[in-house]
Order: sequence, then C-alpha cells, then structure tokens
Amino acid sequence: MAARIRLAFVGGEHLHFQGLLESALASPTADVVGISIADDELREFFVRKHPDLPAFADSDELYDKAAPEAIVTCADNRRAADVVADAARRGVHVMKEKPMAADVKVAEEMATVAARYGVRLMINWPTNWHGGIHTAKQLVDAGEIGRVLGVHNRAGHGGPPADYAGSGPIGRVGWGWLIDRSTNGGGAAVDFCSYGAVMSRWFMGQPSHVTGHGGRYSKEFFTVEDNGIMILGYPRGQSVIEGTWTQPAVPVRQPTMIYGEDGAIALTGPDEVTLANRSTESRTVTSDPLPQHYRSGPDYFTHCLLNDEPFGGMVTPEVSRDAQEILDAGLRSMVSGRQVGLPLPTFAD
Repeated sequence: MAARIRLAFVGGEHLHFQGLLESALASPTADVVGISIADDELREFFVRKHPDLPAFADSDELYDKAAPEAIVTCADNRRAADVVADAARRGVHVMKEKPMAADVKVAEEMATVAARYGVRLMINWPTNWHGGIHTAKQLVDAGEIGRVLGVHNRAGHGGPPADYAGSGPIGRVGWGWLIDRSTNGGGAAVDFCSYGAVMSRWFMGQPSHVTGHGGRYSKEFFTVEDNGIMILGYPRGQSVIEGTWTQPAVPVRQPTMIYGEDGAIALTGPDEVTLANRSTESRTVTSDPLPQHYRSGPDYFTHCLLNDEPFGGMVTPEVSRDAQEILDAGLRSMVSGRQVGLPLPTFAD
C-alpha cells in the first residue's frame, strides 16, 4: 500500500467540515484515524454517517489513541489558535479551513507557534482547487493582460436562516459561531470578503490602505454585518471585494474580474476563464486538468507532507495572514468611517 499520512480532524464547527471529511476519506494520501468534536449532538451525527471512524469528545484522547501525524481543524476562527498551538506542541502539522483566523493577531499567533515547533501550517481556500483561478494566474504571469490594476470579486449566498438553531446540529453549530463576533471576527465580510482579499493579495500583493463599508441590512436575529464591501488601495491599482449573506439567488452569475493595463480576465466557470487583450478578441480558455493532488484541501495537504513539498499560493500562512490583515483593516474602516492604512501595527499589541 502506498504511504499515507495519519490524518485526524479536530473541531467540527465549520460548515465545510462534512465535505472536507469526505474528501479526506477518499484521498489516496490520507488515512483518517479519528475525529474530535466536543458538541455531543454534532459528534453523534457524524458517528451515524461514519460508524467505523473513531470519534472523541476530547482532543487529548484523540491524540493519545489515534496518534495522528497531521490534523485538519474546522474549529471556529478564534479557537483555531489554541488548536494549532496544541497540535504544534505535539509535533503535528495543521490544515485550517478558511479564513485563517478571527483577526490578524490570532493569525500571527498561529503562524508563530507553528514555526516555533517546526510544524507545517496550511490554510484551505476552496477556490484553490478550481482550475480557473490557476489558469488566470498563469495568464497574468505570462503577461497576457499586462500589469494588474485591480481585482473585483463578489461572493455570498442567502446566509443563515432565522431558525438556524433548530435546523439540526450542523446548522446550529456552524451558523452559531459565524454570527458571533467573538468567534468569527465579524460576519459576512469575514466569511466572504475573505475570498477577494486572499485573491487580491495573491495577484497584486498587499495593499497600502483599505476602505470598508457594511452593516446589518436585513438579518435582524444577529448583530454582525450581513453585507460588506472593501476597496483595497494600491500605489497603482485598486481591488473591490464584496461579501453578502443576503443573496438567496442571482439572475446572472457575476464573474470575478482581473483587470490589467493591456486586457482583462473573467473567471467564467470553475475550470474556465475568458480573456481579452489588445491583440486578441474575447476568447474562452479551458483550464488544463490540475494535478490529482489538487482535488481538495486534504489531498494537497497530505501530498505535500508526504513528498516534503512546500505549500504554494493562497494556502500559505504568509498569504493568508496578509488576507486577514486586509479584512481587519476593512472592518476597522467600517466602524470608523475612515480609510485605514497598512501595515497594522500588530507587533505592538
């Protein structure tokens, strides 16, 4: 049998937990040795779905009995720092589901403790496993649209239902922490502006300032923002990133746009882009198939660990930390009504 990483899951709060677990169970490079979920009802839900998978209420017991080499954590954005620290002290590598943390200070704590104990830390962005975004980056790097001037990304859905607490354990737990500022760091802006923040950072670098606007415009059963928009200012460019929990349906899909001096790229599908520049009319480019280990976050994570390959692009803690700083600046701007400059002085906190 080919080598596999002994992989465990610590914390089941994130709404992406179920999909990540199924991806890991199907991965040729992962041997899922257990899950740890503190919430009794949520743990029992997954025990019924996966009766052969060892399940624990306590992470200490999971580490003692399952002996994982690496973990995936779907803990909330605040608790994730403690989960990473606990794993790092044991010499266990960590994949954290997006975004990296509740704020940039927590993100830096996570990266620092991983480096201190010599373990690998990866942040999983679901969009990283779509061929389209990699094709767009290849076209940009090849100079097809010239110097990038801006990114425009809007992401969202209908958000939590008012009866989320009675909708079963996944909804109760998953939405419960997302609509709590102390555990999520905000609301829809943290959840969905994060995609545009990490993409802008990957394509354009870190902005010099951020202006944000947002609020709770529709959902009356929580206190965090249900919509947010941030303008990322660069010395010679700008990005616009939006996040919403009040978009139950859309009449026309709005593609993510990348604008350059010589053309533009639209991400028109998971595995295709549309390119137009000075020398050619608009044409659709279908992505080449991604390598097999790009099927999912757990596939990529365990493949890189097994083969001692570095993580690249959006999933690195360096890029994801910077995306968190962008979100922090945008949220501060929403409150103050003022433009917020970067970098934020986290070293002085």
